[in-house]
Amino acid sequence: MSQEHERLRRLDRILKVQRQKRMLEEWRLVHLREERAAIDRSTAELIASLGTESALHGLFIGAQVNGLRRNDVARQSNDHLQAAAEVRIRAARRSEKGVEKVRGEAAQLSAAEDEASDLRSTIEGHLGRARTSFE
Repeated sequence: MSQEHERLRRLDRILKVQRQKRMLEEWRLVHLREERAAIDRSTAELIASLGTESALHGLFIGAQVNGLRRNDVARQSNDHLQAAAEVRIRAARRSEKGVEKVRGEAAQLSAAEDEASDLRSTIEGHLGRARTSFE
C-alpha cells in the first residue's frame, strides 16, 4: 500500500472518530434539553400546587418553595452544561470539517498517484510489446 493510500486510510479513521465525538456531544445536549424540560414541568407543577383552596395549604408552602429553589439551581446548572456542550459541538464540527478537508486533499493525491501508476503500467506494457516486435 502506498504512502498516500495509508494516509487516506488513517484520515478516514480520524474522521470516523471525529464524527463519533460530535454525535456523542449532540446526544449529551439532547439529554440536557430533556432534563431541562423535566425541570420546567416540575416547576410548573409546584407553582400550580401553590393554590389556596386546600385547608392544609400553609403546611406545605416551605417544602414547595424549597422545591422551586432546587429547580432553579438545577435549571442554572443545566443551562451552563448546555452552553458547554454547544461549545464542544462547535469545536467537534470545526475539527471534523478540518479533517474532511485534509482527507479530500489526500484522496485527490491518492487518485493522482493511482492514475500515474496506471499510466506507467500502460506505457511499460506498450514499450515491452514494442521491444519484442523489433527483435
